[in-house]
Amino acid sequence: MEFGEIFRDALKYPISDYKALLIVGVFILLSALVFVLAQFGVDNSTFTLVWSIITILISFLLSGYALSVLKNGIELDDEIPVFDWVKNFVDGIKLFVVSFVYMLIPTIICGIIGFVSIMPALSEMFSSEKLARIGPNADVTVIFSTVPSSVWDSLFAGIAITAIIALILFIIFGLFQTIAQCRLAKYDSLGEAFSFGEIFSDMKEIGILRLIAFLIVLWLIACVIGLIGALITAIPYVGIIITALVVYPFILLYSNRALGLLYSDV
Repeated sequence: MEFGEIFRDALKYPISDYKALLIVGVFILLSALVFVLAQFGVDNSTFTLVWSIITILISFLLSGYALSVLKNGIELDDEIPVFDWVKNFVDGIKLFVVSFVYMLIPTIICGIIGFVSIMPALSEMFSSEKLARIGPNADVTVIFSTVPSSVWDSLFAGIAITAIIALILFIIFGLFQTIAQCRLAKYDSLGEAFSFGEIFSDMKEIGILRLIAFLIVLWLIACVIGLIGALITAIPYVGIIITALVVYPFILLYSNRALGLLYSDV
């Protein structure tokens, strides 16, 4: 499908069933209940703690539901799915596992690179010999003033290298995670979500540059809708309720529908 067709369909999809949109909105509102009550001056630490746990459970449910929306998009089913409480909750946990693993890998790699590239400079800056020489009570300003420019150059170079590699890795793994999410929705299998060879084949079939362009457009449209939500939230008391009931569920349905339609060509 062409981008224009995908996004036109995805933007009309959430309002094709107002009842389903509001049901999703109710769950999002419940997950944001602490913030809603804060608007009315209600602030109880015990309730906040308990409801935070409930919010995590609701988040799993909503994540699993989003996966069912994605699956319907892949299958070109125009109906907004109804909640399947147990399956949606389990799917939400599966999606969390997939997202966690795909983000954990670049995080570990970047941590190792950062340690190797930055730690030597930091070790020299805060070496025991230097601290002994300038005195145990010296403040950070004094310590920094004694650091040679070559050490600063090494530190900034290490930070820059780590940041560039991190950006590249998180983009790459983000693309893999996106297609892994599609495969999880389509096949209902964690194994398929970690079939790296098949995922790369899917990416090539869609077109890697096309996938990147799609995600950028998807994100920009979601940002515009989110900005509208932020403006509505500024309305005292009722703004956050309207946003939770309408704007956030619209984004959830729109974004997963669009991704499903893109992957339907695979």
